[in-house]
Amino acid sequence: MTKVLVVACTNVGRQIILEILTNNLINTKLVGVINLKPKLGINKSNYDNYNDLKKKFKIKIKYISNINHLESINWIKKVKPELIIQSGWSQKFSSKVLKLAKFGCVGEHPAPLPYGQGAACVNWGIIKGRKKWGDTFFLMNNKYDDGPIISQKLFKISNNDNVKTVYDKISSTSALMIRENIDKWSKGIFKKNKQNKNKAVYFKKRFPEQGEFKLEDSPEKIINKIRALTQPYPGAFFIYKKKKIFVWEANYLMRNEYDKKVIYFLKRKKNFEKYKNDFLLVKVGIKKNKIIKLNRIQVDDAPEMWAGELKF
Repeated sequence: MTKVLVVACTNVGRQIILEILTNNLINTKLVGVINLKPKLGINKSNYDNYNDLKKKFKIKIKYISNINHLESINWIKKVKPELIIQSGWSQKFSSKVLKLAKFGCVGEHPAPLPYGQGAACVNWGIIKGRKKWGDTFFLMNNKYDDGPIISQKLFKISNNDNVKTVYDKISSTSALMIRENIDKWSKGIFKKNKQNKNKAVYFKKRFPEQGEFKLEDSPEKIINKIRALTQPYPGAFFIYKKKKIFVWEANYLMRNEYDKKVIYFLKRKKNFEKYKNDFLLVKVGIKKNKIIKLNRIQVDDAPEMWAGELKF
């Protein structure tokens, strides 16, 4: 039985680990998991420490601060994997780490490579209104998300999806690709497809302050930002009376919802209107002639609440 090590710290990595551990048709042994130390994981929005998996399956988990430190390298050498699978790990692997396993390192990236190389790709994809998305496994080299593709699954991002539900889809596609390929990969059998560099799009890391939107923005731009940055991410927000109003859930107000109250609201100068007790209507766009419906909000660090409970 060939041996694999997983380097991961998110919900996608969890499904990869579970697939290897629980699928009786897989003939590859998980010899260990490397995860990020919890004190460092606090800064990662979708961090998962896998403590429950450690207890339930009695697997070896090494919590580290840096994959390239000597302590990490020595631990990998000790478990002797023939293949390393990486998912959701921000640090670039050194040349030394890339050579530790007999058949190298396979990376999982939550984007349809070569589109979406770099950081926060799912968030960026939703912000940019992408309707088609994907999940990719590739052979790692000394550049970020650059190696040849060895498996890829594509799927649609629906209007009802947000960053969490897209990651749920990615968790499923990752597990499926592991199911289909892990026994071949762990023996060094790869079907390689070189990435087309002319189609590569690279995204930079995002910061919480980039979550701000203006009420003058288009409804599409606002809704996409809310969907992309909702929990467990830092959130999309606008400033009202010097306070940050985080919006965790919002929808377009459809034309068939335009009752007399909504039409009257459009004619008035006010920008906010309570709607059906729990919701808040907001005029948006340059001309303030479009309406979105806020569902769940949070004012600064106060508890989350229904948008209709906001006091003006």
